[in-house]
Amino acid sequence: MENKQLLIKKIKDLNLSISVAESCTGGQLSSAFVSEAGASDFFLGGVVTYSTKSKVKILKIDPKKIDSYGVVSQEIAIEMSVKVRELFNSDISISTTGNAGPLSINSNDPVGRIYIAVSFKDELIVKEFNFTGNRNENISSAIESSITLLNNIL
Repeated sequence: MENKQLLIKKIKDLNLSISVAESCTGGQLSSAFVSEAGASDFFLGGVVTYSTKSKVKILKIDPKKIDSYGVVSQEIAIEMSVKVRELFNSDISISTTGNAGPLSINSNDPVGRIYIAVSFKDELIVKEFNFTGNRNENISSAIESSITLLNNIL
């Protein structure tokens, strides 16, 4: 069974709902879920908060936290996951934020650094990844890593 199908089976078998907050993956993680028939049984929704402004406006992330940690940080990944879970009232949520490439604005956000955070029950899990591909490869790697992380948690 493919990794994604295994995850969806677990989510359905556990009767869970999921929501997604994406930045660097630009909606492709949500698309991975909704490309499967029956996704409306468990996928409550997702938001693409690509800009800092949208993270503040849609997810209600405190701009001071963004100023302190930067949008490419484990702290903001966690905030995104918590806030989208609250927004959709889902059982589990996942977020992605990072620099897929091709350019790096500063040394704190090198190309390929992506944070993925999950909020489930009373747990907050965040992982840092440093991918080495081009932009599209880094996005694909982030999506696959998100699915793997969820599979490992469930």
